[in-house]
Amino acid sequence: MNTNQKQTTPLSPEQVDQWENDGYLLLKGVVPESAINGVRDSFARVVDGIIRELKEDGIIEDEGSELPFETRFVQVAGEHANRFGRSWRNQVATSEVFELHYAPRLVDAIGHLTGTDVIGHPVFNARPKLPGQQLTVVPWHQDSGYFGTVSETSLIPTAWIPLVPVDETNGCLQVVAGSHRLGVVDHRTEEREGKFLEVMDELIENSRVVTCPMELGDALVFHNLTFHRSLPHTTSEIVRWAIDIRYLRDGDHPGTIYWQDPDFKWVIRSETQPITAFAQWVEMW
Repeated sequence: MNTNQKQTTPLSPEQVDQWENDGYLLLKGVVPESAINGVRDSFARVVDGIIRELKEDGIIEDEGSELPFETRFVQVAGEHANRFGRSWRNQVATSEVFELHYAPRLVDAIGHLTGTDVIGHPVFNARPKLPGQQLTVVPWHQDSGYFGTVSETSLIPTAWIPLVPVDETNGCLQVVAGSHRLGVVDHRTEEREGKFLEVMDELIENSRVVTCPMELGDALVFHNLTFHRSLPHTTSEIVRWAIDIRYLRDGDHPGTIYWQDPDFKWVIRSETQPITAFAQWVEMW
């Protein structure tokens, strides 16, 4: 399949084989522009609040209200951005992020991969990555490393979705093709600023590393056991805005990091189970 062609049909046999063999798929154009813009608006509201706080604290004078979304946070907050953390999950548990999980072509792909009803997982990360910022340089890891106790056979696909175009200069992702076949491996806490979990370098097979530049509307879908990392942001004043969301194969163990109500199930697509409403989901937050 042409990697520059938008995904407009269910997964091809070649894509299914790639998923099974490599543990990832780069899906082109599966996220609608309206969904991208909605999440950008949700992020922009958080930026508005941060900038107001910085002004009230006397740290900045100019709120930069005329600046575009892509650059405003770094141009206004600059060196003060780190005080607002490496993930904005709680701040953007909004209707826009909820709706992103329902993007039809993405849900089609997830349902094809899981072979079950499409179930949402609570863990998502909303992360601005600023030029030269070490805090958000994420090392090699498996998502399962963050889920607490989780079965070796559980399938929790991640969809990593950029809100600006990304490449190797501004923090796109890399994956290690086939690494999901290693099973759950040990993680340690890195010594760098972000204090992320990481796997040992000797587990990384350099010949299998794949760099994944992406455009708006693309989604990089990978297995919860696939090694992946983000590259440093080394160019320009454009913030690398991105969000990663997750799904769960119905009936699989979601990990011990899950909803506070163990009976709650986030049903995104099903022919037999009631679809979860936003009011039910947001109550979990």
